[in-house]
Amino acid sequence: MLKMMKLDWSAIRCYHIRLLVIPAALLLLGWFSSILLVPMAVFMTFSFSINLFFIEEKGDLNRLYLTLPIERSQIVFSRYLLSFILFAAGILLSLALTPLANLFSLSKWYPDLKWNLALIAFGFLVYAFLSLFMYPLLFKLGYQKGKVWGYYIPTALVCLLYLALAEYDLFKGGTFIRHLLLYAAEHIYTVTGRIFGIGAVILAVSCLLSVKIYNKREF
Repeated sequence: MLKMMKLDWSAIRCYHIRLLVIPAALLLLGWFSSILLVPMAVFMTFSFSINLFFIEEKGDLNRLYLTLPIERSQIVFSRYLLSFILFAAGILLSLALTPLANLFSLSKWYPDLKWNLALIAFGFLVYAFLSLFMYPLLFKLGYQKGKVWGYYIPTALVCLLYLALAEYDLFKGGTFIRHLLLYAAEHIYTVTGRIFGIGAVILAVSCLLSVKIYNKREF
């Protein structure tokens, strides 16, 4: 599976340079608030991971992969493993950039260690939901057909909802996100444990569903 993941990573070599844009984009978002860094890092790294489906469809790599002595499930699992590694890298990058973003952020609400843990849990939940909406459709329909219903629509709704709530909290004195994170900070292990658990279940369902779909796909 690791060899398959390396093959996938090599297939999107032409997109590697785009990873350099992510830190700059995160710092730009950090100008509004540092709490945006973690969820947006998740969104950006997930967006990067689906480039592989575009290259796969453009180069008809599915036929090549199926000539290798591997099972279809290994192709799916390697794709999920690569996306999870990118997710983890995005989380680490966002946490590393948070102190820098706090220096010039319009919001003076700086998340501490407990709040960052809550944000990471939320980011993992977002990642799991994006995987559930996106990957099964990509494995079934391919990039061109699957990206609209599985990617653009759900990710746009998630981003708009999150930004709307963040703006309400930051500029109108609202308390939804603040109280939510405060509650999570006061019950950090219980809340984050449950969120990670829910996210893990969703991710597992997404992966198993993708395996089932890809095994039945004809090329």
